[in-house]
Amino acid sequence: MNQSPPHSVEAEQGVLGSILILPLQAMPECIEKISQDHFYVTAHQTIYSVLVDLWNARKPIDLITFTQTLRDRSLLELVGGAAFVTHLFNFVPTAANVQYYIDIVREKRTLREAQTTAVECLRRVSQRPSDVAETLSFAATRFAAIEHNGKNGSVDSGAEKKWADALNESVVTAVELHDLKLAPREKLLGDWFSEGDCGFLFAARGTGKTWLALAIAQALSAGGKLGDWKAPATVKVLYVDGEMPPDLMRDRCEGLEASNDNLQFLNHEILFERTGKVLNIVDAEVQRAITAHCINTGVKVMILDNLSTLASGMKENEADSWELVNPWLLDLRRRKVAVVIVHHAGRSGEMRGTSKREDSVFWIIALDDAKKNADDKRGARFVTRFTKASRNTQEEIPPYEWHLVTDNANGKVSILHEQTQTQEVFMQLITDGVTDCADIADEMKVSKGTVSKWAKKMMDAGRLKKTNRKRYELNDGPEAG
Repeated sequence: MNQSPPHSVEAEQGVLGSILILPLQAMPECIEKISQDHFYVTAHQTIYSVLVDLWNARKPIDLITFTQTLRDRSLLELVGGAAFVTHLFNFVPTAANVQYYIDIVREKRTLREAQTTAVECLRRVSQRPSDVAETLSFAATRFAAIEHNGKNGSVDSGAEKKWADALNESVVTAVELHDLKLAPREKLLGDWFSEGDCGFLFAARGTGKTWLALAIAQALSAGGKLGDWKAPATVKVLYVDGEMPPDLMRDRCEGLEASNDNLQFLNHEILFERTGKVLNIVDAEVQRAITAHCINTGVKVMILDNLSTLASGMKENEADSWELVNPWLLDLRRRKVAVVIVHHAGRSGEMRGTSKREDSVFWIIALDDAKKNADDKRGARFVTRFTKASRNTQEEIPPYEWHLVTDNANGKVSILHEQTQTQEVFMQLITDGVTDCADIADEMKVSKGTVSKWAKKMMDAGRLKKTNRKRYELNDGPEAG
């Protein structure tokens, strides 16, 4: 099959011609939607790159100036000479249709990427023996990424700067870094949560994840406290809710006295009832809309509750699938918007899905159910512990037990908290099924020797025993007392 890859010479020339005849109208549209890589014809890539250079340098763009610039850079003959540049200038009568040309150029690039992926899939299938599972996984991930990029109509104008120039401007020596004036990241809550963070809250179903996330949102938006964690200032919070019915969320919000102008809600049911749209943060258009909303309204913290309901089509156990949202989260970090992601624990008690998502986050908080051994089982009762220590402080953040109870008479929610003894957290892990010394040490971020000392104390007290397989289990015998 010798057919050339999908492209439209006419659409590419329509874009370039529109820029030449009316740059003030056409160039902003182009820089936002396409890069030089969207063009198939090499000469068109070169021409677009030079046009962007002129635009970024705030230099005039017209037929004479542009032709001379190409000549000065020894590029004029490579792109087809002055006659070809004049041809582009006269190719379209108006720049009014530049968006139409851009859409075609974007569509053709998407088709080229799909074709390249299809060819690679055929190559893998033809191998003997072929790895069916790996090929299907490659195809699914790659085509999902192509769809994601095809919908993403935003191109950072900074990306148009040549990498050599960008590096020359950005690489600093250690001395320069020492003298560089850097704005400190502001603390948001306690010492562990700072501006631009991305972190996880996770627990088994029904433990109280949403209660904790909403309580954090209330403290941040009101500039108050949550337990021993103080918010030094009020910040705007966007709570993106993909699961709760709006009436229940309203009851919880009012019970926590979280009704204030700094706390915003994007609820999935309200969105669907008013617009017919379904919230999916894997969709690049949704990502762009949320980012724009955060920037335009001054949102500093966004809470995503929860990952399973908000990220439809993302395969939890595949590392490559996380790339559908990870670039967006990193972009929010650069914009100083902190993100809290609420997620589920798996059967093992650990956070569900690929471990790759843990690499770039600043902290991870696990919630352990504390109702089982409590006399008062009303409301939500859980222990918070950091399974990934916060990068924002060198101090160890102790585990806390939280108890949130709603007063049936007035709907108000009381929040009780107390610092939990580390050994009780150790026992809770064993109750939850984490029974191996190494696994417990990994969960609690301590050494295996420390775990062994705790275990000995609990065994001496008759609360714990060790199995033949060198695992710990609760002692239910008479000596357990």
